[in-house]
Amino acid sequence: MRRTRAFTLIELLVVIAIIAILMAVLMPALKIAREQARGVSCLSNQRSLCQAYIMYCDENGGSMPAGWAAYAPVNRIPAWVMPPLDYAGNQIVQMPTGDVTLQQRYNGLMAGALYPYLRTVKVYHCPGDNRLTQGTSLGRSLAYCIYRSYSLPDYLRATEPVDPKKLSSFKDPGNKMLFIEDIYDGGAGNYNHAGWSYIPFSGALWDPLGIFHSDACTFSYMDGHAERKKWADKRTIIYCLSRAEATAKGFGKGVKFNPPNEDLTWLDEHYPGPSDLPGETPLAR
Repeated sequence: MRRTRAFTLIELLVVIAIIAILMAVLMPALKIAREQARGVSCLSNQRSLCQAYIMYCDENGGSMPAGWAAYAPVNRIPAWVMPPLDYAGNQIVQMPTGDVTLQQRYNGLMAGALYPYLRTVKVYHCPGDNRLTQGTSLGRSLAYCIYRSYSLPDYLRATEPVDPKKLSSFKDPGNKMLFIEDIYDGGAGNYNHAGWSYIPFSGALWDPLGIFHSDACTFSYMDGHAERKKWADKRTIIYCLSRAEATAKGFGKGVKFNPPNEDLTWLDEHYPGPSDLPGETPLAR
């Protein structure tokens, strides 16, 4: 009769130890691969949004869409996205505050001026943006489970007489940012308000950026390309992850960095305008 040999306890322990070692070696690599995949997806989103923006301008005599989320055209200029909304028959129900469903967030995106050039809501969300499931620093209710990861700089508002109106009016489009990753966490509503506020050449930050990619952000540019920017100064990352911590460390909103922050030099060079808003101060987020 043939006897079946079983594993001894020592052999099982050796196998388990080998598996543990392999997992310890492979997990960091898997994490890096997952992050790289998210970065590739985000860059694709940025390029899609940028191309949609350019196509809208091309089909509207070079005129830009309104750069802030709004339910109705401002001075006859439609917004690139709308805030969350619902439908009751033929009526649009505005839902700028309180809890909203993911579908109601989708509705606002699909009602925006750029959606006909995109035909999918997926491009509005970075896969590294976990606010959709974890909320913001203000809470985890549905009001703070924000889906849209991207915004335009405030300078591209495009609705007031002092605002630039034509995309062709910008020089050096390959170096001027269009869409940015925005980590809006304000308390005024349930969506990313207005645009990304920044005062170039002030030596300070105002609105935080979305740090969704291992201490880096993605940007798209007016010529249609997108790039990933890794931040060199740890204070930039602290500010974007927690403005409260940044304030405690002495470089809160509107406070000049001392010593200077080299990341702001890069932002100054790539911001589309010489100021945040012509003749105005940034929005109080």
